[in-house]
Amino acid sequence: MEKWIRLVGLELAVSIGIHAFEREGPQPYRLDIGLRLRNDYIVRRDTSAETVDYDLLRQRVKTHVQAKHFNLQETLMQDVLAICFSLDSRVMAVDVQTAKTAVYDDCQAVGLHYCMDRQDYDLEQMAHSVPS
Repeated sequence: MEKWIRLVGLELAVSIGIHAFEREGPQPYRLDIGLRLRNDYIVRRDTSAETVDYDLLRQRVKTHVQAKHFNLQETLMQDVLAICFSLDSRVMAVDVQTAKTAVYDDCQAVGLHYCMDRQDYDLEQMAHSVPS
C-alpha cells in the first residue's frame, strides 16, 4: 500500500518567466504536491505531532516561491523538491505538478510534472554538490 499526503491546487502569484510580459509582475501559478510516506507511517494517538506537517509544507513553499523571480519552472521545481524532502524523513517520494495558468490564450496552462523518490533525489544532490 502507498500512503500519500497531497496539497492540491495551491494557487499563488509568482514572478516567473523569461519573456518581458512575464516580468511585468507576478502571474497566476498553481502547484499540486504529493508526498509519498514510508510504508510504516501510522498515527496512533490522533495528534498532529505524529503526522507530516502539511501546514509547514504549504508555508515553506509559498514563502519561497513568492520571495524572488524565477526564470524557469525547472528551477522553481527543483527548489520545491528540496523543500519537500527536507520537511520530514518519512517522505519517501515527491510528486509535483506546476502550472502557469495565464501564459497562453489557447491552453489552460503550461507546466511541469516531476515524480522523484528520495534515493534518486539524494543521488542527484550528490552528483551536483561542489567538492570542498
